[in-house]
Amino acid sequence: MPSSLIELPGAGLMLARGPQAVDLLHAQLTQELRDWPESTARMAALCTPQGRMLADFLLWREADGSIALLLDAELLEPTLKRLRMYILRLKCTLDDARAQRHVYGLLEDAADDPVLPGEALPVWGTRQEGELTAIRLPDAPGQRRTLLVTGQALESREALSALPRGSEEAWRLAELRAGIGHVGAATAQQFVPQMLNYEVLGAVDFHKGCYPGQEIVARTQYRGSIKRRTFRVQGAQAMRAGDEVFSAADPGQPCGMVVSAAPSPDGGWEALAELKLDAAAQAELHLGAAAGPQLRLATLPYELPAAG
Repeated sequence: MPSSLIELPGAGLMLARGPQAVDLLHAQLTQELRDWPESTARMAALCTPQGRMLADFLLWREADGSIALLLDAELLEPTLKRLRMYILRLKCTLDDARAQRHVYGLLEDAADDPVLPGEALPVWGTRQEGELTAIRLPDAPGQRRTLLVTGQALESREALSALPRGSEEAWRLAELRAGIGHVGAATAQQFVPQMLNYEVLGAVDFHKGCYPGQEIVARTQYRGSIKRRTFRVQGAQAMRAGDEVFSAADPGQPCGMVVSAAPSPDGGWEALAELKLDAAAQAELHLGAAAGPQLRLATLPYELPAAG
């Protein structure tokens, strides 16, 4: 599969600046940020007091010490407004950075040498090269994924500008094949982090202090009450985030919801879907209604913990 460079207009970007920016984010997100290794990125979620995800983020440090937060662009304004409520007397600011940054995805054949010069980054590793920040993300099967964030268009970098341009759908397909789902406008407040496998992905720290929803998230983890998980599914019909999924064994009510979806090269569709564990075990699933188009389970690139 040839390498491609993909512009990501659906990505929103915020910057937290100031000596207490870490304190602000540490107190609100599911991730540990006070003990944060250099040159690494981290995932995190912002939850309601009921533990439901309002948004999720990829976080990394910029060269000037500010913290970048990448999220769904449709959620940027309400999320920015909510987080600013907690600044109070803290010495920090939080701003929309979309006008100052360009966001791209780099897809490469995993068997090829990296396009970017220098030593290959480990997964979740970051590298700063002038105005360019590179963040290595978990691979999709056969594909290496890197996020590129820059203050200028990439046409000035010959190795990158020479790459063919790919579609945002191709990036979304690679992301869901990597097993990483994101909250968007259609799915906000639908999921506790574990429903999206976020503790498996390292986006939840169970040893840090309180944050909104922490009690619910911890209770779900330690009392064995995780009854729903995200699985990868395939089907012939188009799917969208927020679509309901039904099981033929219990046709009267939905057993899950599509988290993210994208067309696949074979003409079908692939998606991540949050499902009841018993419905996923039966593997007789339908899109939109009990008699709707059939869905089939596909493998994830990581193992899920055994049900408690």
